[in-house]
Amino acid sequence: MQRLQTTRLLLFWCVTSLLFTGSLHSQSARLQTVGLEKVDLSIVEKIRDEGMNRSHIPEDALYLVDVIGPRLTGSPAMKRANEWTAQKMREYGLANVHLESYEFGRGWEEVSYFGRMTEPFVRPLSGRSLAWTGSTRGLQRGRAVIVTAEALKDPARYGGDWKGAWVLPPCGPVTPRDLTLAPPPFRLSLEELLAPPAPRQQAPRRTRSEETRSNVEQFQRALETQNKLKASGALGFLGRSRLREGILRGSSIMGDGVGSLVTPDGPELLPNIVLTDEDHSLICRNAARGIPVVLEFNIQNHFREDDLMAYNTIGEIPGTDKREEVVMLGAHLDSWHMGTGATDNGAGSMVTLEAMRILKVLGVQPRRTIRLALFSGEEPEFLDRSYLGSSAYVQTHERELEKITAILELDDGTGRIRGITSEMNPYAIPIFEQLFRPFRDLGVVAVQHRYGAGDARSFDQRGVPGFKFIQDPIEYDTKTHHTSIDTYEALVFDDLKQAAIVMASTVYHLAMRDEMFP
Repeated sequence: MQRLQTTRLLLFWCVTSLLFTGSLHSQSARLQTVGLEKVDLSIVEKIRDEGMNRSHIPEDALYLVDVIGPRLTGSPAMKRANEWTAQKMREYGLANVHLESYEFGRGWEEVSYFGRMTEPFVRPLSGRSLAWTGSTRGLQRGRAVIVTAEALKDPARYGGDWKGAWVLPPCGPVTPRDLTLAPPPFRLSLEELLAPPAPRQQAPRRTRSEETRSNVEQFQRALETQNKLKASGALGFLGRSRLREGILRGSSIMGDGVGSLVTPDGPELLPNIVLTDEDHSLICRNAARGIPVVLEFNIQNHFREDDLMAYNTIGEIPGTDKREEVVMLGAHLDSWHMGTGATDNGAGSMVTLEAMRILKVLGVQPRRTIRLALFSGEEPEFLDRSYLGSSAYVQTHERELEKITAILELDDGTGRIRGITSEMNPYAIPIFEQLFRPFRDLGVVAVQHRYGAGDARSFDQRGVPGFKFIQDPIEYDTKTHHTSIDTYEALVFDDLKQAAIVMASTVYHLAMRDEMFP
């Protein structure tokens, strides 16, 4: 009786907050159609205790990022990650654990990198290969030559300069460091969390056909450049990391787009190397002034066609009276290869796994089935589709989509959860604000009425409510996203423990609702 009274009191304050204290965008939701959420404070307390005091995140993350390492979709490391996470799910007591396959294409592995400048002085060069690009024939020595857009239009005239050379684009303008610029904050301020979203965040998304047309045009231009350089005898292409301080950021030749590069028996591109901003700029400044620059690279990469499939890892806690209905939580398990995929997205993967572990340890009996999906294929994009693993899941489970009440996703680094996006679903606002109320002291304060992005979008586009948690940035966009320092050291474990607690409570209470998510 005391717990029931406490719960009612909490719900009273939730509704009072929603109606009278100016909570975020609640005026947009049709509150009269959303009732009080039943928040079980005794379960919340147990979740908090288990998640804070007996977390498995540090040791699980250590194995994922330090032993398995970077996890390119289609690579042996990615398959090991699938199998290991399935093993952990079984160890934690999840049911119906299995891998689900979908067609991907040829895999790729980075084997070795060596690079140095020998003239005008000797200097080792910090760099890495871009994914799904080619190798050198041993050590290749050549001049550094700048290639302009005008020259690429007339390779017959200028191509002779590229033969036997390492080519690079023109130097950008020199931007002096702004010593008055304060570093970006690690945490989101209350003002940022409660500010109205920008109009672009609420604008309708581009249609798939518009995105495909844009992707095809960009990829064709990138391939045309690559083919011209290769036909002219260039040794390889040198790109520049967009970050300073020796940090390498890179993925493939067109951002995350891989297009036909994964086609079995497809052509092999030139070696494409991303160098640190400092090394690339040094080479470019000298070459632009006509000072001879001589470079040596030995680049070895490996294309794999022994398994053309990719895999998602699935496990669940079966429900009781509403077991045919499903609440999902998800994260992408794959990564790019510059770092070890710690914040993108080993963090989200380990948080979701931990949320399931917590619920199993507590022995909860959810009404609906709670299902965890660790997706591959989030990072590489095809020309006609992205979020490959979650898209494949939606296609495979098309007949079951009407039974999925919602999916919650975590994919913005190591920061603690501060709220969630509504995906422009007005009913989500009062529901989540009530479910988050017990975590105000942990910084969970906002339901932003806007779109997010990520694997949940694959579900939302098919009518399944899909939501992405808002997280503190903790240098995600500024330093760790797709970079060489996305490693175990970048993880903030107190934040990840908080995220697992919030996620475990949220999916549990969604599984206990009388009705499906509106």
